[in-house]
Amino acid sequence: MDTSLDRGADQLTQTLNHYVGDIVERLSAGHISKVVVGDNKHQYFLVIGRAVDEVRLAQNLAKASEVILSPNCWELCNRSMIEIERIKDQRAVKARYIKNISETEFDEFFWKCTEYLQNYPTGESNSILRETSTLSPNDELEKSLRKFVMRNILKKIDDNQPLEYLSELRPVTIVFVNLQFDESANTLHLCQAIQNANMKISDTIHVFSGKINKVFMFDKGCTFLCVFGLPGDKQADESTHALDSAFKIFNFCSEKLMKIKLVSIGVTSGPVFCGVVGHRVRHEYTVIGQKVNLAARMMMYYPGLVSCDAVTYANSRLPHYFFEELPQTEMKGVVNPGVVYHYLGISEKTMIGKAYLTKERSEYYPLLGREKELEIYDTLLKGFVGSTEGRIIMYEGLMGYGKSQLLAEIAYLGQKAGHRVVAMELTKVNVQQNFFAIRTLMAMFLGIDACKSYDARQHILQGKLRGVVEQTYYCLLNNIFLVKFPTSAEVSKMDNETRTKEMELFLVKILQKAVEKDILIFVIDEAHFIDPASWEFLDNLLSSIPVFMVMSLAPFSCQARLPCVSAASIINNAKTIYVQLQELKPSVILQKACQDLGVVSIPRELETFLIQRSHGIPFYCEELLRNLHLNNMLIFHLWEEEEEVDDEWEILFTNAIKVIPSKTESLSSLDNDLYICTIRQNVKLQNIMLPPTLKGIALAELDNMSPSEQMVVKCAAIIGLTFTTELLLHILPEWTKRKMNQTLATLVDSHIFKCFNKRKDSQNAQSQDMPSIELLVCRGMVRSTGQESDIRSSVYNRIKQEQLVMQCSIMAFCTPLLQEAAYEVWLKSQKKALHLKCVSYLEGQAHKCRRCGEGDFISFHRHTVEMILVNTESQEDISEQHKEYPFSEAASLIINTTLKNLQAPSFEGMERKAVTAEASLATICSPESVQRTSEGAPLTRISVSRQPSPEIFQIPNADITTSTVSKKLESLLPQDTEKETLKALKKHKMLPEENLKAEEIEKEFLERLDEIIQHSDRDQEKIRRLGSCKCEEIVESVFVPLARHCMAMGEYARALYYLLECAAAYLHLSNNYMAFCNLNTAENLIKSVDFRATVINQFEEATFYSLKGEVCYNMGQMNLAKKFIRKALILLNRRFPFTLIGVFFKTLVEVSKHASHQKKQQFLYSRSKGEKKLAFLYQQGHCLSLLWQLFSLDTATNSKKFCRLAALMKVNSAEESEDESQIISSYTEFSLCCQMMGYQDEWMKYELMAIQRSSHLQVIGGGLLTTVKLAQSLAYMKLCLGNLPLSIQLGYRAHEMCVRLKKPKLDYLVLCMLFKALFLSIRYQDCVRVLSWMEELVVKEERIIGMAYFFSYCLELLLYAGFSFKSFKECLEFIQRNEKNCILMSQNSIMLGLYSSLAIWFARLHQWGNFKEPFEKARRLLRRTSASFFAISGFCRFLECEVLVLRKHIEEKPESVRDTRTKTLKDLDQVLSRCSTSPIYYPRVYHLKAYTFLVLGNEEQSQIYLSKAFKLCDIYGNLLEKSWLEISNEWWFTGKDPMEDLWLKAAPDFPKWEIGMTEKDFPEIHKTKYLLRVPVLDINNPFPEPEIPNV
Repeated sequence: MDTSLDRGADQLTQTLNHYVGDIVERLSAGHISKVVVGDNKHQYFLVIGRAVDEVRLAQNLAKASEVILSPNCWELCNRSMIEIERIKDQRAVKARYIKNISETEFDEFFWKCTEYLQNYPTGESNSILRETSTLSPNDELEKSLRKFVMRNILKKIDDNQPLEYLSELRPVTIVFVNLQFDESANTLHLCQAIQNANMKISDTIHVFSGKINKVFMFDKGCTFLCVFGLPGDKQADESTHALDSAFKIFNFCSEKLMKIKLVSIGVTSGPVFCGVVGHRVRHEYTVIGQKVNLAARMMMYYPGLVSCDAVTYANSRLPHYFFEELPQTEMKGVVNPGVVYHYLGISEKTMIGKAYLTKERSEYYPLLGREKELEIYDTLLKGFVGSTEGRIIMYEGLMGYGKSQLLAEIAYLGQKAGHRVVAMELTKVNVQQNFFAIRTLMAMFLGIDACKSYDARQHILQGKLRGVVEQTYYCLLNNIFLVKFPTSAEVSKMDNETRTKEMELFLVKILQKAVEKDILIFVIDEAHFIDPASWEFLDNLLSSIPVFMVMSLAPFSCQARLPCVSAASIINNAKTIYVQLQELKPSVILQKACQDLGVVSIPRELETFLIQRSHGIPFYCEELLRNLHLNNMLIFHLWEEEEEVDDEWEILFTNAIKVIPSKTESLSSLDNDLYICTIRQNVKLQNIMLPPTLKGIALAELDNMSPSEQMVVKCAAIIGLTFTTELLLHILPEWTKRKMNQTLATLVDSHIFKCFNKRKDSQNAQSQDMPSIELLVCRGMVRSTGQESDIRSSVYNRIKQEQLVMQCSIMAFCTPLLQEAAYEVWLKSQKKALHLKCVSYLEGQAHKCRRCGEGDFISFHRHTVEMILVNTESQEDISEQHKEYPFSEAASLIINTTLKNLQAPSFEGMERKAVTAEASLATICSPESVQRTSEGAPLTRISVSRQPSPEIFQIPNADITTSTVSKKLESLLPQDTEKETLKALKKHKMLPEENLKAEEIEKEFLERLDEIIQHSDRDQEKIRRLGSCKCEEIVESVFVPLARHCMAMGEYARALYYLLECAAAYLHLSNNYMAFCNLNTAENLIKSVDFRATVINQFEEATFYSLKGEVCYNMGQMNLAKKFIRKALILLNRRFPFTLIGVFFKTLVEVSKHASHQKKQQFLYSRSKGEKKLAFLYQQGHCLSLLWQLFSLDTATNSKKFCRLAALMKVNSAEESEDESQIISSYTEFSLCCQMMGYQDEWMKYELMAIQRSSHLQVIGGGLLTTVKLAQSLAYMKLCLGNLPLSIQLGYRAHEMCVRLKKPKLDYLVLCMLFKALFLSIRYQDCVRVLSWMEELVVKEERIIGMAYFFSYCLELLLYAGFSFKSFKECLEFIQRNEKNCILMSQNSIMLGLYSSLAIWFARLHQWGNFKEPFEKARRLLRRTSASFFAISGFCRFLECEVLVLRKHIEEKPESVRDTRTKTLKDLDQVLSRCSTSPIYYPRVYHLKAYTFLVLGNEEQSQIYLSKAFKLCDIYGNLLEKSWLEISNEWWFTGKDPMEDLWLKAAPDFPKWEIGMTEKDFPEIHKTKYLLRVPVLDINNPFPEPEIPNV
């Protein structure tokens, strides 16, 4: 029998009905009485009588598959028809079978029986089983029936929620109450007793939101089934409430009910099915599950007491002395019930001295992330010394925020300082015990907390009270400390009120005496459980005695009651400091995870899982880790330092070892073995269910909402963490938009939901490693009992909130925990139905935003799959809906002008194909042309578009405008001897005319850009209407949910489609980590058993490998990237050769194909391509673009041939697609490829061909954006190759066009490039202006990578310009806050530059202790960084670090110089070889190389390299390096007098260059360079061999 809890209510009912014969059958007959108990609000009915008693007795005789007839039933049966078996010593009988009778006889017998059944359907109504279901609506009848339905269910019915939505799976606490009566009890006695018990039980459990689910006669008496935690009733302390209620019910029923014989109560906690069961016209709301059965069995097998299971015992968090373990008893139908406890209830005598802190402070596990809170304590304690009044610090925080550990740390610090510290912890039951807090606190203070007898307590008190008060008053302590001092005459004359006052005065005198000697610190954890009498005593105490108190408490807003008057008075007192604890930073969560697991490293996947699910709450982190560990999902093994591993996809994001210094030191002092944690294979963290504790917390929050709010939250949970309000309205059952907006406003006001933009703010704060709210330190502002809030203000705020919600189209959960818990309460069938509704709605929105063309992230992806996507239109149809684009009015003017002026001879007479509407849309605002991503490592590598309209990428290219420069380059740059392909190209006349000069084409291109900018202002309104890019929101709210919905529905082929789209989208947004996660999910899906029956589409398989290759390339895993790209090309029918022979023949084929394409264009030959064919061509181009870049980074000799072939194949694929933007992109890439190999003619001619081809583009839509991207790409090329003036001109124009196009993601890439060109040209004033633009742009757009580049540039100004735009402290704080950001961690080039800059700073200032960490982090990134422009910049800075380390070793450790020298020279040569792609950095490398040889004592070689550096500065225009070279040359060789190091003189507080300043404000700016000192060497033995110790 399958009783899985995730089955639907109808399924579960059908299953039970189907197997009912296999369970038990017991039949009885006779007269019964219906009894209705309850009041005017809630009523319950049950049946009693002889028939009920007999069936209960028969139940004990029945076994599985048996039918037992009670004595009365057997008497009324036709005994000739039934074969029975007698039961020994029993009047009841066992029915074996019914004897065979004919059909005629059976029908006659059956209708004869129905004569006795008055309500059996007969005649015309025999199709209706329950005639009452046909009654017309009747208000009076409905009003009567409502009394029999639980109120929380009525609320949902009144809210028009469908009945099927009332069923949930949730953890609850079950309480079974059984009342057994004397045999002498008659019906009247039973009715009266059951009524009294019902009233008492209802009143008791109602306070804690408990409900009576049903009342029935069971086994040996009447039984009540009570439930705590039903939908709408969940509370955080439900187990405690249930036990407290059970004990009160037990006492009342045992003592007050008449004719009562025995009371037994069983209490259990756990997940059960809560919902509607039964036939569609006769059903009820009930609970079903193993915990329900266990509670019923415990009630019967442990009679006469209150019993509970181990889960209830643990969840109650009550002191252990409230319980007593019971012996194990075998219970019918229960396997392995666990430990069963007897709940003893609360006893006053057991309370003395039983309130110690449960959280112990550990030396090896220090408190993390609460430095500011401890600083507040320390500051206030120092100011408290000498005070005459008390002082209080209150730390407020929700459950799990670490209040207990914080107070344990404070208690330890107080004791360590030599103060008198008394620390205690309260529980919920203590708030009901009068004066408990003070009584226990004073008992601990006086040292009587450990005494077991009254005479021991009395003996200690006599010794400590002597001299404090007169002995005649000792008896005042008898009641509170349970002692027996003789009552004096004076005290005997006092009334109760006077005795209480005198007793309190007695306690004050005791404390007054104590504070004369020591500082007294009281630490009270869970102070919200202090009883009112104790609050009143503390209020009086603090005004008269200087006691320092530290309390922790939960917010009173989260509790059912307001604080008493005395508590409010203390909180609002001027002497009270109220500190609200915030969530821990992500970096602290990482440290805590390592600390709790006892390791020094965890995988990044686990780190992300903990950060997202814990929401910065320590307890949540602990529970998640405990759940993973208990389920054996983690593996622990020894950590081997600097362990090198091969490139593997699985460990792409887990290679970084995250060591916690304090933890490492502690562990190393105990044991030399350090451990790291990894995740067990095949464990998918995203599929892990919530631990029961966290689910209970989340459900308590859910149930505190109204039914409408609960429905909104549960439906939103189906959609995901992020959701659109339109989709939410679509799946809500018959809701209006107004009702939804009102409910959403309430949820936003309650911090359940937030608008997507606000969520981005929160994420940005989290990514910067900052809490979303700063630590709030203030005076308390709470209302006490009796005070009222401002209703008028609340109404105004609610209306304002509704208006804001109406403007918010995308919302998100504030905490993932609530979303997961709300999702898990749905039944499986309900989930599937809702997922289907979501898919049908979302599939029409599964495309890029309007700004970016509304196409697929993988071009024409939908046209390659066999399945039909619901509610989607073809890309062509979408394109037709948005044909109008900006600059259409300027188009005719510009096209006429440019086509006349820029006719290239090789393209003369050609009519170019207009860019398709699809292409225009795809390129009009593609978030990123250069890196195909919004934030992704701009300019660090070529990135290839999947868009229908190919994009131009930032590719270094040559700009050789004079023969002199050309000749110099020939002597300095590497040359290749392969000329066959070049001859073939010339033979086919594929290159531009030789008389077409580069200078003229570049000049005309600049003029064309100026014309576009001049006419652009006319179309600003059209641009404005397009809005900004919404791709990120669409990915989060459409694509990610779609993949999840399809997985939940079992639509695995469709799920794979959306997972691939998600991966491509995240690469589009520069989030390599999320792309990696989605590809992992796709891979697991492909390997899963369920998916094996589905044949994967060939194109999707190729795309899968292509995406993996791109992620590997972005992460610097070059060999792995090649492997995946080659696989993709094979599947795309574009096989790439493995051998040189294959390359040779393939090159000949591709050259011939290239010539053929050129001829077809000359003869106007063109044919339309199908969408599926275009999808393959674009994907081929994407793979080939990645492949040639991969081969360009390979140092092998033959890699250039492979590189060139891949670039040529890319050109052919682009030309075959007949897409102008793709062709221009391929020409630009081929130009770069030739430049890197030294083919000067080819790289220049293909660059010019790209420019010429762009002149034929329509200056609207995609054509315009392609032109902008070409300008940006050319600017970048000129930057790499040293034509800085042209790079700057192109950069400024590209920036202007980006601003007019509202393309911020492309604009900040342009600004990155523009800053570098200006900086290398020493145009500092312009640099500052560009940085200010960049700061405004990246902060507004919240681009973490843009911010990383911004702070990297600020560091470069500090290191090489001698002034600041942002201080070093600000730069350091940014890096420390964001170095764990998943997006930033995937950008190796950026992080290499940032870490190297930090290391240089510390090395120059001789802060070697701070130098090591960033230097080591940078060194780990070298292997995973490409040879892009920004990577070379980072390499150069890292080389400077190595050179400074070499100098340090020469000065301090000459014996270790040899190894350092070898490593440094090797890295210098390696970076020098990589500079072929960015020769602008040749001078920097030769400068460092000259310094290296100088410090090594080789002055002659140093001068040679210095001279070479000067020459290369002249060639490439690197004026920044030249200015530093001149100072170095003077310092090393030509200077007569010692030079002053102006850089060290200004450091660390460099002058700040404000906007509007000029170089006149910094007269010595060009001399503020760091002087590379030359250490003094021992002429005889400059580098001694290290001494080998004697063995």
